[in-house]
Amino acid sequence: MLFELLTKRYPGMRFWLLQRITAFAMALFIPIAIAYYLSVMPSTYREWLTFNQPIWWRTISCLFGLSICLHAWIGVRDVFRDYIPLLWLRNALQIGIEISVIVYLVWTIILFWSI
Repeated sequence: MLFELLTKRYPGMRFWLLQRITAFAMALFIPIAIAYYLSVMPSTYREWLTFNQPIWWRTISCLFGLSICLHAWIGVRDVFRDYIPLLWLRNALQIGIEISVIVYLVWTIILFWSI
């Protein structure tokens, strides 16, 4: 049943499911981030550097950034499809959003992996 919903017959279901998966991933990350922060409580620059040093933390932080970008891209795409009837304006705005999302994702990766 689920695999039938993910076929080309129902094209929106993949995006719907992807948005729910990214929301779940973000909801899992937030308590982990709060618990990790409360256990370390960094206050100086050097403590913040050591806070962001573990590979597991950088990995899940980058996955969180990826989840935010995918979640936002799908949500804004759907809002544009629903409320902007002019195709040229919708496409121009969508390209702007896609460029912004890619820049934010690359920036997130550079921030976490260049420490």
